[in-house]
Amino acid sequence: MKKILFALVALAVAGFFACDKIEGPTRENISIDTTCHFDADNSIPFKKTLIVEFTGHLCGNCPAASVYLNDTIEPRHADSLVIVSVHSGYFAAICTSSTGACPGGADNVNFLTDFTCEAGNDWYAYYGIAANPKGVVDGSVIPSYQSWDAAITGSLLVAPKVRLKIENTYNDQDRKVRACIETKFLNDMSEDYKLAVLLTEDSIVDYQVWYGHSPEYFADYMHHHVLRTAFNTSLGFPIASDTTTANSSVTSGYYITLDPSWNADHCSVVAFVYSTTTKEVIQVEEAPIR
Repeated sequence: MKKILFALVALAVAGFFACDKIEGPTRENISIDTTCHFDADNSIPFKKTLIVEFTGHLCGNCPAASVYLNDTIEPRHADSLVIVSVHSGYFAAICTSSTGACPGGADNVNFLTDFTCEAGNDWYAYYGIAANPKGVVDGSVIPSYQSWDAAITGSLLVAPKVRLKIENTYNDQDRKVRACIETKFLNDMSEDYKLAVLLTEDSIVDYQVWYGHSPEYFADYMHHHVLRTAFNTSLGFPIASDTTTANSSVTSGYYITLDPSWNADHCSVVAFVYSTTTKEVIQVEEAPIR
């Protein structure tokens, strides 16, 4: 009978030497920290919900969904809701006015910022997204943004099965982020689970096509919770297999170096545990890098 992967070394071995069993792509030269430590915590955990918003700067219908999510839904649920905004698909492409071929007819403005990343493209494919905007609430695709809040509210009523803790350190000199994550299973569980660890950046001002807005090609649009990269692999590492005992825990640690163009003051680590069978996200946590 398989058991939870207790040691970080075992987690690393599973990632590097059993790649043929891991869904989705893997990344070489992952920087793993084996020194992470968490003190005992007997506080009462509570459920948090993850929404992955699929969007694009050339998607003229996307701002209505994003504004509703960030200005109405997020304040309503406060720290119980974690948002990851993924720019991927046809309407996330970069283009210039000189090409005359920008999607959506945005041919008079240069959309030169590439918000896409490997991890975002992989999640786009994993969830089977065909067009933006789309939302995925705790692993369930919710096509209409008007239905996102109801799905989030329902998900928050589920009793927590996992407690996640994140401790980040950031070095201004080398721009290296160290993310330590503790995953504690609160119940006996009988599925295979992965831990995904992502980096997001908030409050990025750049161009966006916005139907019904004046101007339609809006230069000062605020992009929130933009997915920048993944710490481990795009779709995460296996963290528990087959049978997991209540109160079992795994400590994981990773390093990445921030791109020079990313604002460290607006970057956060998002970690979540999900079932590889059902895609259900059973817990999520977020913490700023400093």
